[in-house]
Amino acid sequence: MKLGLISDIHGDFQSLQQVWSRLVAAKVDRIVCAGDLVDHGPDPDRVVSFVMEQQILAVRGNHDRWALQRGPFGIDEFGGPTPSRATLDELERLPPFALIAEMSRVGVIVHGSPSSDMEFVNPHTHSALVLEGYLSQLNADLLVFGHTHKPAWYRGSKGLVVNPGSIASIPNLESSRSYAIVDLEALSVTFYKVETGEEVLVRSWCEPGD
Repeated sequence: MKLGLISDIHGDFQSLQQVWSRLVAAKVDRIVCAGDLVDHGPDPDRVVSFVMEQQILAVRGNHDRWALQRGPFGIDEFGGPTPSRATLDELERLPPFALIAEMSRVGVIVHGSPSSDMEFVNPHTHSALVLEGYLSQLNADLLVFGHTHKPAWYRGSKGLVVNPGSIASIPNLESSRSYAIVDLEALSVTFYKVETGEEVLVRSWCEPGD
């Protein structure tokens, strides 16, 4: 089974459509999103509507949570338009985490970390031992997270941890403009560029240079 992984869309409908088309062409069995559908970009309503229409499994990121806290009359301090009431209703329904159970594999989708949507998980702050601990505590074979806007992966004795990076292409927003595909049976991952669909080489968590 192949999972298409996206994260941190940030209201960029054009990039979402582009990546969705590539994932469909790659014949993934399911697409999941690790949160932050809104803020920054110009099309929060179109992004959220598309995610729901295409039955993309999404979790709530910190920006989605902030949009809910601002409410229907709040101003996006990051420059995007205020989401409609219908969009806010859909964001309210997003869970803070999601589970996937396929082919005897269990996957957990979060935004920041299993404990917080604001925690930045990266090789400089979280060792391989911590990642192994996450997988063990969750009793999961796969952990997917976002938030950092940088692609990353780790494969250890307990399973696979993946951050697909951010698909957003918005001025003044740091983004890897990347997405990923996970082979759930093999517990392997491949990363791709949003603009071209070309494969991107991403060093593993413990490789020098990360």
